[in-house]
Amino acid sequence: MLLNTYEKLIKLFQDHQGYRTAAQLKEAGVTTVQIKELVDKGVVERVAHGNYWLVDEENGKPEYYQMIEVCMVNPRAVICADSACYFHGLIDTEPEKLSIATLKTDRSKMQMHFPVTRHYYSDLAYEEDMQTVNMPAGTIHVYGLERSVCDAIRFRADVGENEVSVIVSRYMERKNKQLDRLYAYADAMRVGKIVRTRLEAEK
Repeated sequence: MLLNTYEKLIKLFQDHQGYRTAAQLKEAGVTTVQIKELVDKGVVERVAHGNYWLVDEENGKPEYYQMIEVCMVNPRAVICADSACYFHGLIDTEPEKLSIATLKTDRSKMQMHFPVTRHYYSDLAYEEDMQTVNMPAGTIHVYGLERSVCDAIRFRADVGENEVSVIVSRYMERKNKQLDRLYAYADAMRVGKIVRTRLEAEK
């Protein structure tokens, strides 16, 4: 690969905070052979099918990169449960598995380089309290604070009892908590009794 071609490719990635899709690269005149060459040399990492990241050994990947990459691979994915609680600051350590929500009808393959727990929702439940957050390296969809706490309790078998206890305790300490909002969502999801029991124990 010629030096000027190489520099052009690097700049394409740098102009987009290190991430590019195959479609974006093709539009810029980059061939699949050139992409493969960069991947083989370790200059570029294949994040998932059709998505690439310019390796930055000095700084590493951006904060919340797993969330960014999942939403890049599937723009309909929403960060939920314990992963959303981590994003909202209710737990300090990022969960080992990224929890995401998608529609029941969404059967798109999501083969990531990190473990993902996928929850399927109906249209109404999927759209409730979804937020879009724009970051320098990409855009993510994440559920709001109250819904995230409720979902963590709802999926406690996957999240783990100790983690749920921390989430509930931290949430109850929040001055900006909206219990009525949380209970309304819990009732809609038919887990109102369980959620109230967990939260009442922390009062």
